[in-house]
Amino acid sequence: MRKSWYRRLLFSYFPIFMLTVSILIFLSFLIVNEISRNETGKANRITTGFVLDSVEKSLTKVEMDVLSEAETNKSYSSFLNGQAQSGSTMLYGLVGSLRALKDNHELVHSVYIYRTKDHTVLTRSGLQDASTFGDYPYIEQALRSEDRQWSPVREWTEPGTHTSERVISMHKRLPLPFGGQGLLVINIGVYPLQQMIGQMTNPTVSYLVINDASGQTIYPAASGTKDAVKAEDGQQLTHLMSPRLGWSFESGIRAGQLFEWVSVISYVWIVVGLAVVILAVIYIIYVTRRNYRPIQLMMQRIQQLPSRPGEENNKDELWMIDHALQSLIRQTIDYEQQEHANILIRRRQLFLDLMEGTGTETVELRLNDLSPFADGGKRGVTLVYAVMVVELHDLDLPQTADGSRRLEDHGGEDQRLSLSLLGVVQELAATYGWQGWAEWMSRKRISILLRKEVDDGEGLLGVKLQEMAQTGCEWLHGHLGVQLTIGIGGQIHELAHVQDSYRSAISALRYRLTLGVRDIVTSEQVPQADDIPLYSYLPLISETIRSFRLASHDWRVQLEGLFGAMETDKLKDGDILTVMQWLQELLEREMREMKDVSGALDRYFNGPEAERWKSEVESASSLAVMHTLMLEHMTTVYRTYVAASETKSYRAMVSEMKQYIEEHYTNPDLSLNHLSERFDVSPKYASHLFKTEFDMKFVDFLTRLRMNHAQQMLCNTTETVQHIATQVGYANSITFGRVFKRVVGVTPGDYRKLRLKPEDSLTGGAL
Repeated sequence: MRKSWYRRLLFSYFPIFMLTVSILIFLSFLIVNEISRNETGKANRITTGFVLDSVEKSLTKVEMDVLSEAETNKSYSSFLNGQAQSGSTMLYGLVGSLRALKDNHELVHSVYIYRTKDHTVLTRSGLQDASTFGDYPYIEQALRSEDRQWSPVREWTEPGTHTSERVISMHKRLPLPFGGQGLLVINIGVYPLQQMIGQMTNPTVSYLVINDASGQTIYPAASGTKDAVKAEDGQQLTHLMSPRLGWSFESGIRAGQLFEWVSVISYVWIVVGLAVVILAVIYIIYVTRRNYRPIQLMMQRIQQLPSRPGEENNKDELWMIDHALQSLIRQTIDYEQQEHANILIRRRQLFLDLMEGTGTETVELRLNDLSPFADGGKRGVTLVYAVMVVELHDLDLPQTADGSRRLEDHGGEDQRLSLSLLGVVQELAATYGWQGWAEWMSRKRISILLRKEVDDGEGLLGVKLQEMAQTGCEWLHGHLGVQLTIGIGGQIHELAHVQDSYRSAISALRYRLTLGVRDIVTSEQVPQADDIPLYSYLPLISETIRSFRLASHDWRVQLEGLFGAMETDKLKDGDILTVMQWLQELLEREMREMKDVSGALDRYFNGPEAERWKSEVESASSLAVMHTLMLEHMTTVYRTYVAASETKSYRAMVSEMKQYIEEHYTNPDLSLNHLSERFDVSPKYASHLFKTEFDMKFVDFLTRLRMNHAQQMLCNTTETVQHIATQVGYANSITFGRVFKRVVGVTPGDYRKLRLKPEDSLTGGAL
């Protein structure tokens, strides 16, 4: 036999093969192109970041040098106090200092000082009245502004000239850090800043645009607006912001330099790929037309056959062949499935109507028509009905969109389990002489309508119902591993009252915890009295937690009494869970202080272990199991609590902390975090100890201790204030002086002078 058809089909796949190979090669070049672009962008970002860091460091160095000179040079304070007048030696020294700051930094354009006392400005040229000073508008703005960052680019006019230059400025209030006697203004020239940036960039390969916060261009010097620079220089790759300066740095690669060769290769392969795709499509159409001729002859013969009414002839060839062979089988199966589904839906709707008490006028007719019971309908016989509701636990079955259960919607293991449950329930009912009709009502809940001829007393019927339910519980748990609770409603003689039996069965299930899982709850067992108010359990809960907090062993007896009261009062499941939630929350609140002392105690209230405990309590199968879980967990917490109380005594810990602070008060890094690491407690708890023991905060305790030692050194030694400041734990004399004056009432220097004269000593400053 010649395999011409086989060879034709095999040959028709070659264009697909060529197309696939071409696309793979094309994609590989695109990937190389993208990698090159990404690496170029990374390099450009690193370069731009280096320029940004260099500019920030240069401006920061200028700022720190000027501020250091203003802080250490006493002439600045003398000038602000009005001591340095025109022509004085001190004023000449101060002018020399300003000139030195200008000469030592290439970026500095000018530095001047504004004295608030007499509205005088000191520049490198000498004193000037502020009202005639060319930069006085900036001084007025600085006095009103609290911003101490570098200003946007502005125009500076040199005093005595009409030429202006572009500068950026920063002002500081004198004396440092937040004085009100004057201003120190630093002006940085934009031109030298541009020269410095130009030395770090290569304009032949890349471009860089720097704009200040107001949008003015700082670099390059003559490139126009930001949009013009982008259009001229190339593609933007990097955009960085300087949080300190508020400037934006935009950079990229100039067009036609780095991407040109990659772009050319990409375009070539795009053309090649498109050409291959077009040729492949043409070839496939040609081969397909040739290979389709045998199938076309076959379809012409099929279309010559008479068609059935309503049959579509515009389908594809394979569908028509399959349709001709499977039409009769499919119609038969569809009819049977639709009929079966219709009966199930109608039965389910009838069941829901009975449980809800709707449509009672047509119940008898619909019941005879659908025959949900195995023996069909019976006439002339007195019947008794009862509803049994089965609630399953630890079972996860799929749920329909409307929240209902449908056997035909289940698949695989879930469907088999659903059918098994319903089948077991109905067969068990038949064993005890009942006719059963079961339906899924909701997720994990099955309702069963039971029917039986009245041949026994009603009391005996109730006993048989309980025996049947107990047997079903044991069988399902033993063979299928299913745990369940069954609620049995009252017996009725008319279908119109089925809803009453259903409601009483649902009400019985609300007492699952009190009566236990895999137990039988009948409507007669449900308490008829009014609900017990839950607030009556609050004293029991409070007394239990109080004994627990005082490390008394009576808490176990009180916990047992709490559960005994709930069992005696037969609380509903929801009320029991509410009481347990109150117990857990009160225990956690009482243990919150000890949680700060011990990290081992904290994990019982926060984290996976706490969530696991709460989940186990909420999903307990009975009140006895819940009691066991609560007792086990509280015992574990109790042991940890007692151990933490014994190993970390409150008084001992406070004494150790106090001794440690008195020995290490000279350490500038001494803080609550330092103590928490040293004594393995939280900062919050350490602060609580100081507040409780000494009636003051930790900061106040440490400050008073340092000030006591500082006063002794000021009175008994001749050490400098700076040396004394470092000896009592302060990094500089400015901070020490400010704290000393706040606590003692005078400065360290004045205190030393006053203490040298006992008759004039400040009694109010002693600690």
